[in-house]
Amino acid sequence: MKVIVRKKIPLSLEIAPLIDIVFLLLIFFLLTSLGSKQAMQLDLPKSSTAKQAQESLSIWITKKGEIFVDDRKVKMEFLLSFLRAILEERENKVISIKADANVPFKIPVQVMDISRKAGAEQISIATQESIEGET
Repeated sequence: MKVIVRKKIPLSLEIAPLIDIVFLLLIFFLLTSLGSKQAMQLDLPKSSTAKQAQESLSIWITKKGEIFVDDRKVKMEFLLSFLRAILEERENKVISIKADANVPFKIPVQVMDISRKAGAEQISIATQESIEGET
């Protein structure tokens, strides 16, 4: 009886398909993370609302946390009484808060709460890159 001797084939792990899969996963996660930022964009109001924005009371918050109401600097402690006095004279009790992008979120929220207490009926809030040159 003849014994059949088989040659042993050396086992090797093919790395090329593994690298392809890793790159595909990397591309997938990069694209999904970039897509989530695009989902957070806001639709800005059309020009029909621009007239309302001009009639509203503008409150600017600079990157240093300074508050300006229609180009007049107001401290946070006096903001409530100041806004009450202005809003009592106006028929349109709409406030537009424009805050610098680097302002801590706490400050615009405080201004919104104070505006509500002062009698504002509508409050809109927006951010801009830098307000320092405009104040």
